[in-house]
Amino acid sequence: MKVKYFFSAPKKDIPVGPDDLLKPFKITPSENHTFLTLGDYFHSLEKFLLEDHVTTLNQVLKAAGQDFGIAGIDKMVIKSEKHGTLYHLASVEVFSKHQPFKLAVSTAVGQRKTWLDHEYEILSFIHKSFGLPYLPEPYFKGNVRHRAGMDEEMLSMFVTQWFEGYHEWHFSLDEMERKAKVCIWDQKQGHRFVSREETFEIFRQASKILTLYYNTKDFSEIFPWHHAAGDFVVKNTDGVVDVKLTTVRNYGPRMVFETQGDRNPMIAIVWFFLNMVVKMRLDRLDGLGEVVWAGRDCVSAAATGFFEALCIMEEKGRYGLGKVPDLLVLLKSFSLEELGRLHDSVLDFYRHEDRSDLPVIKVHLKKHISRLYQVLQDLRL
Repeated sequence: MKVKYFFSAPKKDIPVGPDDLLKPFKITPSENHTFLTLGDYFHSLEKFLLEDHVTTLNQVLKAAGQDFGIAGIDKMVIKSEKHGTLYHLASVEVFSKHQPFKLAVSTAVGQRKTWLDHEYEILSFIHKSFGLPYLPEPYFKGNVRHRAGMDEEMLSMFVTQWFEGYHEWHFSLDEMERKAKVCIWDQKQGHRFVSREETFEIFRQASKILTLYYNTKDFSEIFPWHHAAGDFVVKNTDGVVDVKLTTVRNYGPRMVFETQGDRNPMIAIVWFFLNMVVKMRLDRLDGLGEVVWAGRDCVSAAATGFFEALCIMEEKGRYGLGKVPDLLVLLKSFSLEELGRLHDSVLDFYRHEDRSDLPVIKVHLKKHISRLYQVLQDLRL
């Protein structure tokens, strides 16, 4: 079996050369590891898959229709896809007489290993609990020990499903229209701005996904998430838009009541909705720049996705809060002033938990509430 290493790059991937293998391995995009090299990283990925967990990998391949498993592989391509602040993402593609098959491998070192282990456990729990297709299926995890003289490092890794053909997206400045628009980071065809309709679909489906994973009994939800982190990815096949969520950093309730008797699931779901719509509008220019506030269509897209998900949950017996239309009636009954007061608790959260987005929210909140009020009045189920 031939094993080749590449760096992911727009339009054409870059082969990893001998000199590249000697370069430092980056803990974060701006910080080098004290002794690990890129060669150590790639070799550890290869060892993890083809030595330490070869039996498990064989089972994954066969379950995916690769009948001959490891024995049928002619070539394996390990590609460094992204260096994040917490993990390093690689794709692993195997070639045989069957269709190529791709996996994702996340790697962490140092204190970040705790986060990686935590995320794998959450992914496994959610996959078993919901069985929904919007998150990558987790396959297996483990550690690779690397020694260099007197130094030693443990690399933690987990393997998941790879969403082939899906791309990260962010708001970017369209020089032609002189405004920020959603830009798909297509690594093969090049970055491209999307239409108003496709933008609506991205926000609608992202809101639907988050709501489908909401638990109306204990108020658990996927959080934190942020568009700036590239958490949602998108694929467009012949005009059909499809959105996935790539990661889950935590899952649990954020709405906390002082006593058990105070627990009110309707208050909790209203707060979930209001907060989600606000956060859905937040991104950073090109993922790293100044905070961007999405346009007014985002509000109707988020509300549409939210109620679409609730209707699915009701149909499957997961809603448990009466009838979904009754929730819409409740939201419609709030006056503009009452909606404003309800958003005070949303602002409180950002004051204590996520201050970086707070100034932008404050600037736009009044118009946002007016827009949300109108969207709710016009919404029909």
